[in-house]
Amino acid sequence: MAVGALLSGQGPQPGRSGDAAVARHFRLTAATLACFVQHREIYKAATGEPVFLLANRCPPQRPPSLLDALTNEGPNIRLADPTALDQLVTLNRAQLACLDRLSVAASDAVVVFFPDDCRVEPAPAPR
Repeated sequence: MAVGALLSGQGPQPGRSGDAAVARHFRLTAATLACFVQHREIYKAATGEPVFLLANRCPPQRPPSLLDALTNEGPNIRLADPTALDQLVTLNRAQLACLDRLSVAASDAVVVFFPDDCRVEPAPAPR
């Protein structure tokens, strides 16, 4: 099944230009993003901003905190591997509200989540 068939409810897809700056995005499995969407009310209950979503701790047992994000976590440096999956997703309240508009089927497929545009795309194939 194509990844495109797994994603629906995407926000507007603005035109792309080759010289445009790269939009802030997160590389995740569709299963991780689906978990974030399914448990969005727990994330909305978190205090403060930004809200921290941890890929390896979804669903969370309670609203996440900065301490949750820092405990036993090392930096995620993607310079050497641009295809690495993000483990820590930070969203402001407007970006968190985007999860209300997404519908993502859980799978092992890798997707790219653009929180500012509230859209999800299949990740490009590795070169």
